[in-house]
Amino acid sequence: MSTNCNICSDKCFGKEGYDGSCCTIEGRDYIIGPHRDAKEFVQSLSLKLGRSISYESIFIDYEEGKRLFPDKSAWQNPNSYPAFRVDLNNSRKPCIFYNTVVKSCMVYDIRPETCEVYQCDYLKGQI
Repeated sequence: MSTNCNICSDKCFGKEGYDGSCCTIEGRDYIIGPHRDAKEFVQSLSLKLGRSISYESIFIDYEEGKRLFPDKSAWQNPNSYPAFRVDLNNSRKPCIFYNTVVKSCMVYDIRPETCEVYQCDYLKGQI
């Protein structure tokens, strides 16, 4: 992992002790998508885990997403999909692959292109 991981896990958006905003919905009008390489990611994850993983267990499509977050316009836009599933039981609503305890992505080495190329405005200013 790059040195940017230290920024993302300890000083996200320049806020000391804050982490992984790009991997969490929180109270924002934000969606973790679209993922154009979703099928390839499912294959990579299945290989990594040594078992078959279903698309539906990882991704949310438009019909489900618009029902989950009816008050968020990003989730009402069909062009935002497929999006990563989020942990609805966690108040931060993190991506199912973001471990909020260790402040790290559990699939970083095989993450989809949307995640790989994402850079927030703060991180862009640090490079």
